[in-house]
Amino acid sequence: MTYSYVHTKINEAAFPNGIQLFDKELMTGRGKGKYWYKEEIRKEGKKFFEENLKKYFPGNKILYIV
Repeated sequence: MTYSYVHTKINEAAFPNGIQLFDKELMTGRGKGKYWYKEEIRKEGKKFFEENLKKYFPGNKILYIV
C-alpha cells in the first residue's frame, strides 16, 4: 500500500481517466518521495482484503499484506 511520484505519473499516462490514488489526507510520507496510507486506513484495507480473499478464495493462505 505504498505510493510515489513515479507511480502517479505511470498511472496518469496509462489511465488518463483513472482515479487519483494519492491523497495527502489519507497518506503519510515515508522518505525518498514514497508515501503510504496512514495506520487506520491501512488496517481497514487489510481487513477488506483478508475478508474478501477468504470469501472468494477459501483455503488459500495469505502470506503477507504490505
